[in-house]
Amino acid sequence: MPGSSTGSPPLWDPVGEATAASAAPRPGERVLDACCGAGASALPAARTAGPDGGVDAVDLSRSLLGIAENRARNEGLENIRFCEHDVTTWHAPDGGYDLVQCALGVFFLRDMDQDTATLAGMLRRGGRLTVTVWEKGALGAWGQAFKSTLETEREWPRSPLSAQLARIDTAETLAAWLAGLSLTDARVVRRQLDVPLTPDTAWYLAMGSGTRALLDTLTPAAVERVRAQFTTRLTAASMTDLDVRFLTGTAFA
Repeated sequence: MPGSSTGSPPLWDPVGEATAASAAPRPGERVLDACCGAGASALPAARTAGPDGGVDAVDLSRSLLGIAENRARNEGLENIRFCEHDVTTWHAPDGGYDLVQCALGVFFLRDMDQDTATLAGMLRRGGRLTVTVWEKGALGAWGQAFKSTLETEREWPRSPLSAQLARIDTAETLAAWLAGLSLTDARVVRRQLDVPLTPDTAWYLAMGSGTRALLDTLTPAAVERVRAQFTTRLTAASMTDLDVRFLTGTAFA
């Protein structure tokens, strides 16, 4: 799951906890947390799986994995391992996983359909896949303000990520998509969080999600200009709440 070097618990941790709650790992189960980021969904899964179970948490970001490792260490969680690896080439243990979960990550995959089918293929028979995605319109005002600000420094690129997310951003389309992966009994839960929008929260989201790649192409001075103008826009618009709406779908192998 996305995260940032500074962290943003008011956003990422509740989304991760909600994902793990829908996935409902049981004591003793083997869990794969795909695109785990800083551990927002992996850590609650490890707590529930207990000492007889285990969580493999996989992500490509070494810095986010370092944050997750520190959090697990501080909690004394010994049934979780964090691995820097492309999760689509990860090898499941013998017998497969009981649960594969992915919070706010499937739309970052190169081929969302094929790569998620690969994740589902790591499940044992009867195992379950749980994914969380943004609901249509979520983060809309924040996103428009960020886009307008960034365009003062660079062109906003056309993104396959947005096209992938648009295919699964309603309860109906997410359930149908899961069914199309040869999974059964797809169930979708809609949730909304009350997250105060402060300049820090707004910037954490920019730096801790897919938009960070757009900022990485800028000079440090340009990034600071974006941050200052972004804060000014949010303040002028009196935006005090972040529109956090997301969908969590679970289906069975």
